[in-house]
Amino acid sequence: MAVITNTFVEDTSATVTDNINFLSPLGFRFIMNRAPNLEYFCQAAALPSISMNEILQPNPVGALPRFGDRITYEPFNLRFRVDEDMNNYLEIHNWLISIGHPEKLAQFNDVPEKLSDGSILILTSNSNPHIRVAFEDMFPLSLTPLQFDVTQTDIEYLEAEVVFRYRKFSIERL
Repeated sequence: MAVITNTFVEDTSATVTDNINFLSPLGFRFIMNRAPNLEYFCQAAALPSISMNEILQPNPVGALPRFGDRITYEPFNLRFRVDEDMNNYLEIHNWLISIGHPEKLAQFNDVPEKLSDGSILILTSNSNPHIRVAFEDMFPLSLTPLQFDVTQTDIEYLEAEVVFRYRKFSIERL
């Protein structure tokens, strides 16, 4: 219903949020079936950007920009601490080898699933799961090196970053 007052039109059909809490960058968990050891060691994850191409529509006075027909999802980057047994690092390393360039048939057959689904669970200010960002058909593209350095004065635990490609992601409230 619209209420007209003088020349101002107020749209009363729109709803205003009841939750005035800000989204914290500290409250998240990452879950992936193919690499379960990543969950407890995740340090940072960036929700990838999404964009659409534009199409220029010919016009006698110039081209008009119009929305396109393709959505592009940027790669998903995840940074994690490497556990002492290197289990989480080796999960990604072995997955990359098996889909990229196996040296033996056993390496190729060692990984039953070449793709995996994964999710970022975004937590509320009370640390309860609130939103799920679900990635479909993920696979790793790259894994950063591990830098060992005996000259450090304080222990800085090793971290690695993995870059994933995926088919798409969706966002849902839990």
